[in-house]
Amino acid sequence: MATDRFAPTADLPRLTKEVMVLTTLVQGAGVYALLEGWFGPAGPLRLIALSLLLAVPGFFVLCVRQLGDRLLWRGMAALALLLVALHGSVWWLLGSQDARSGSAWVPWLLSQGALLFIALAWMQALQQQRSLRRVPYALLFDHAWNNAVVLGFALQFVALGWAVLGLWAGLFALVKVRLFADTFTAPAFVYMATGLMAGLGVLLARGQPRPLRLMLQLVLTLYRLLLPLLALVVVLFVAFLPFTGVQPLWETRKAAPLLMGVLLCLLVFVNAVYQDGSRQAAPYPTALRALIAAALALMPVLAALALWAVALRVRQYGWTHERIWAVAIAGVLMLYALGYAWAALERDAAAWLQRIGRINPAMSWLVMALLVLLHTPLLDPYRIGAASQYQRLADGMQAPTLQALQDLRFDHGRHGLPALQRLQGLPAFAQGEVAQDVRQILGAEAKRYLPRQASALSAADWRSRLAIAPGHAQPPEDWWQALADKEITSGSVCRGAGQKSAPTAGAQPSPDPQTASCLVLQASLDSTSEQPQQLLCTTVRYNLMCRVFARDTQREQAHWQQVGEVRWPQATEQQQAQLVQALREGRVQVQASPWRDLAVPGLPTGRVQ
Repeated sequence: MATDRFAPTADLPRLTKEVMVLTTLVQGAGVYALLEGWFGPAGPLRLIALSLLLAVPGFFVLCVRQLGDRLLWRGMAALALLLVALHGSVWWLLGSQDARSGSAWVPWLLSQGALLFIALAWMQALQQQRSLRRVPYALLFDHAWNNAVVLGFALQFVALGWAVLGLWAGLFALVKVRLFADTFTAPAFVYMATGLMAGLGVLLARGQPRPLRLMLQLVLTLYRLLLPLLALVVVLFVAFLPFTGVQPLWETRKAAPLLMGVLLCLLVFVNAVYQDGSRQAAPYPTALRALIAAALALMPVLAALALWAVALRVRQYGWTHERIWAVAIAGVLMLYALGYAWAALERDAAAWLQRIGRINPAMSWLVMALLVLLHTPLLDPYRIGAASQYQRLADGMQAPTLQALQDLRFDHGRHGLPALQRLQGLPAFAQGEVAQDVRQILGAEAKRYLPRQASALSAADWRSRLAIAPGHAQPPEDWWQALADKEITSGSVCRGAGQKSAPTAGAQPSPDPQTASCLVLQASLDSTSEQPQQLLCTTVRYNLMCRVFARDTQREQAHWQQVGEVRWPQATEQQQAQLVQALREGRVQVQASPWRDLAVPGLPTGRVQ
């Protein structure tokens, strides 16, 4: 790695270094003033001001070289205008109510950090090259990795600085001198001292290029040693897939983040090996190079599996802004995977992975553009998510539970309220308990303060909501009464069932089993009981399950209790539809397990699964 591409901070004018430290000190004072309410009460404007106060001066401190450089100030002005516009766009997307919540801004703050980190390397290259045309890849690589080391050093410097101050205050507290402890914990001192230490940390890191380069070389060497091991893991994993199938991946419910994590590690490790592309000799022997090339060629397989995993969740539960972000990340990783697989196909050992020098700069611009577009109305994740969840509720693909209605209202920014209001206009949501839930949520100001105010249901109400499967008998009267007395629970899907028609006086017929979302069946699942168990099955798509109820005969008065659940986790979408139809027709049979349980007296029974 070249060492002459950076002008050390020690060579910068003294005024520049003083301005760097003064900037972070004033930054800390500004954060204190904002949090203390000097410029107005808490609200979206304060959050925006805090975000900009941390982002713009921090970017300036990391990239400033000459205070008189007009190109620097033009770049800073353009960055500030872009960030102000994006903050305004995010405020609009969240809506005036949701924008008051600090947690709602977390996705944007993370995106802003990634955007600024990528832009920082280009800004530093611009100051040296005076143009963004034909910027050497080696320069971008050095700036990006150096910035990561500088930030890490600054964070450690702040942590160590506060550790020393804590020891200082603690020692004097031992002799009953509280002056230093009170001073160091005062809010004004905390923010200004943190800003000062952060500025000094950046100044020291940028002023000591050789020690940081040695530290960076140690990290890169570690990654270089780990890359063959990770490559072996990837090759073995893909080799096992034909024998294990992909179904076990979906059962974990965390396949997508794991696969994307592996891809990110591969990207980091490969870049640590390739570095700035100036290496003349191949970094590995032929055998290891072939192994790594095979792993890179298989990267699109991992990326495709990650996209597949996210697509399954979207098919099951619809779009949300989190899943849109997951698709965006998986899509970017797929493009990286295709590019790196292409780079690995280079047979010339001297030119091994040289195509990475063209792939990474292009992808950096694509990632920055995507981060910007996802925070504008063009690719608004909240709009897409609200439309998807509204359609699922309107079409009956999602049960209108209280949780689902709250999520629609409060988890989709400014688009949640109009979507819920449109639902209120549909006949299925205009009466009954669902209508009560919708009205309650529309009048609420926050999700966490929304209690359920559901009316009690009588045994007759439950009979009118639950359908009896053909060929199955009516449950005993005390089972209906147990539901009414809440001795046993039916789940939110069954509680909201059968509300599409207005209530009528007198006896109400049971719903049609062919359209009901909840069915009652009987099956003798307990070989030790002479009486069949009652099954309450939900037939909502992607929520197929049966609650099993039996009498507790150990009590003096036999009460009903839930003894278990029946699920079909291995069933495909088509098989789930067939199972639902079989339940609607009452076509269920009891099949004895070929395996016996393993019992130890007085302890839970072990069961082969």
